Parts: sequence; structure tokens; C-alpha cells
Amino acid sequence: MSKLDKYLAKAKEPVQRRTGSVVIDGDEWQVRELTMSETRACIRLAEDNNGNFDTFRYNDIRIVKATEHEFPWNNKELLLAYNAKDKFELPVRLFENDRDGYSALLDKVNEVNVKVKSEQEVVEELKNSFEPMENQATSVGRFSTAEGDQPTS
Repeated sequence: MSKLDKYLAKAKEPVQRRTGSVVIDGDEWQVRELTMSETRACIRLAEDNNGNFDTFRYNDIRIVKATEHEFPWNNKELLLAYNAKDKFELPVRLFENDRDGYSALLDKVNEVNVKVKSEQEVVEELKNSFEPMENQATSVGRFSTAEGDQPTS
């Protein structure tokens, strides 16, 4: 199979995304992993005309992108009811009086979209978490004890 055939076949395959859910005010919110394209769009949309990055808007955009498969953020009535000029202004307005709900939803978006650690990162983390051994090697041919360096012959 050529590279072209391989990627043509991949284009037709369904993509599995990580998902999660969180209950806010009695409603279950389904959150899905963002694609690379969606993540890039979030970054672009969070910048103003001068290139300044707005972290709050970025978080709101990520919430919308991660939940729009099951919540109608672009509903005209909803936008009018909350005086929002676009769907990305809605999360902060929708949860204006429910900071815990907003935080829970954002935490779930972050959790679902967190980078999966590589095997090497896990190994390094485990190495760093162990307590120093009592008789650690200090140099070739010597080891350290409470009394000082001793030859290892």
C-alpha cells in the first residue's frame, strides 16, 4: 500500500476522541477531545486584531468547541437572551452566577484534552519519585555511606 493509499483510507476511518462528562446544575455536559485543527482555531480566535492573546476568551472558545456537538451554542434565541454577539461569549454569560459550574466544565475540557504522557515521561517521573537510596553510587569504584566514601572492591 502506498503512502497515498494509506492516507486516503485513513480519511474515511472514523476518529476516536477521548470524551468525558460532568454534571452541572443537574445537567450532564458531554465534553470531547479537540482535534489539532480545532485547537489551532481556538488559538487564532483568542487573538485580537493587534495579535494580543486573551486567555479568558481562549478558555471560552475551548469550552464551546469541546461541547458544541451536543449543545446549541449558536442558537439565535440563546444569543439574544444573553446579549452575546457570538457563541464564544456565551460560556461566561451562561455561567455568570455559577462559577463552580464554569470551573467544572473548564476542568473537564482540560482533562479530556491533556496530553497523554509518553512512556519515557512516565519512566522519568517514576525515577524522580523514588527516595534516594542509602548506599548510592557516587563515582566509579566508590559508594557513599554515613561514614564517608568507601572503595567498592
